[in-house]
Amino acid sequence: MQFKHPEILYFLFLLIIPVLVHLFQFRRFKKEYFTNVRFLKSLTIQTRKSSKLKKWLLLSCRLLLLTFIILAFAQPFFEAKDNKNSSNEMYIILDNSFSMQAKGKKGELLKRAVQELLEQTPENKNFSLLTNTESYWNTDIKSIRSTLQNLKYSAIPFELDHVLAKINAHPTNSKKDIVIITDAIGIDPKQLKNISKNDVSYFIIPKSEQKNNVAIDSIFINETTNDFYDINVNLSRFGDDVKSISLAIYNKNKLVAKTVSNIESPKKTF
Repeated sequence: MQFKHPEILYFLFLLIIPVLVHLFQFRRFKKEYFTNVRFLKSLTIQTRKSSKLKKWLLLSCRLLLLTFIILAFAQPFFEAKDNKNSSNEMYIILDNSFSMQAKGKKGELLKRAVQELLEQTPENKNFSLLTNTESYWNTDIKSIRSTLQNLKYSAIPFELDHVLAKINAHPTNSKKDIVIITDAIGIDPKQLKNISKNDVSYFIIPKSEQKNNVAIDSIFINETTNDFYDINVNLSRFGDDVKSISLAIYNKNKLVAKTVSNIESPKKTF
């Protein structure tokens, strides 16, 4: 235990005052004149032993009360176990892939993660932020606030090993605290081997409430003639609550085909 104001502990010498008062306390007796013996029945008979016990209990309470008051003003605290890592450099890996669009209890996973970063990151804390596509080295929450608030979803899948390789290639002489915020979709256990044993890693994995989803597996031209292209789209269904899907194909900004159909099986080709 340590104290923020250890000089206040000198006041513990004041504990000798209640002890002195206890040792040199002289009781004064007051004379009472009465003519009726009935008054004697209202007196409480107290033995000498119980009287001494009460005095010692009273002294103990006074000493404890004064001790706790002095300790409170001295502000005791315990040193954090990871205090030796206070000089570590912080790296935040934020997954902004399309899967982070899923909604949890407090909204979309990515937007909620950004909001918590803005609220909980100390303003004077320097860190580096890495997303699926971008890297922001040696910044702070004030400088990157606007970037986080306008962060877009990326079609590039989240590959933890590639992001860790960027961090390992960044020159530094300090140990690293690596905070990884991701829904963990697509992470292979082999990717975790790139985390150095000398670094400290923290995983924050937000969970979505909606498990139903549809993914595009592949798109290919099945047949070509002089008049048209026959384009096939392979879809995969996840969950049992997907009733129908709307699918559209654009040539740049021009809509060229659109259809709505039910997905009865886990995989279907349009």
